[in-house]
Amino acid sequence: MNIRTLPLVIALLMVIASSAQALHVTAGWTESDIGLEEKGHGFYAGIQDSWPMGGDMFDITLAGEYLQKVGSMHRYYSDPYSGLTYGEAKVTLHCLQPAAFVGLSVPVSGLKPRLYTGTSVVLKLSDSWDEPEGSTDGDYSYENLDFQVHLGFSLEVNRFMLDARYSLGLMDQLIDRTSEIAGAAKAEVDDLPEDGSKINSLQIGVGFSF
Repeated sequence: MNIRTLPLVIALLMVIASSAQALHVTAGWTESDIGLEEKGHGFYAGIQDSWPMGGDMFDITLAGEYLQKVGSMHRYYSDPYSGLTYGEAKVTLHCLQPAAFVGLSVPVSGLKPRLYTGTSVVLKLSDSWDEPEGSTDGDYSYENLDFQVHLGFSLEVNRFMLDARYSLGLMDQLIDRTSEIAGAAKAEVDDLPEDGSKINSLQIGVGFSF
């Protein structure tokens, strides 16, 4: 995590925690399509709290989350010792996500099923690449800011919560800095990354309220 973003993360968590009525701590698994050949798996963790909107059915929820968005692709690498190799490049995007949701729930026999939708700002804290040794033609990177819309479902049982959410990115994210020659070759291959690809994610996790 970039040191300069740490105060922002701490401030966001303190604001949510200080106003919380029944704070939920959440964590789980992510699957993301970040514009590369293969989707990748990461994890997320966060806190959230809800406030009723004039009754028991509707609510507003604020959340702050750290999440990983992962993807991979295969590229050619030139190494002075091993020569030309074809290997996997994997990237993990480390992100901070402040989010706001509107939910509809109908409690039934101690259970609280809830359908919700909302928006978030995604701030990229850093990205880390795991690549074979050697040089390759150009590089790929990602924008530092994105906006997303979400559709999710949660189920609360006593203090426990199960949660599943699909997130759709609204802004171009993938920055392609490969050469014009590589770009011409990419036109013949359907699975190679495209400049400006958006990011979509699936989150599945659990929560516990205090």
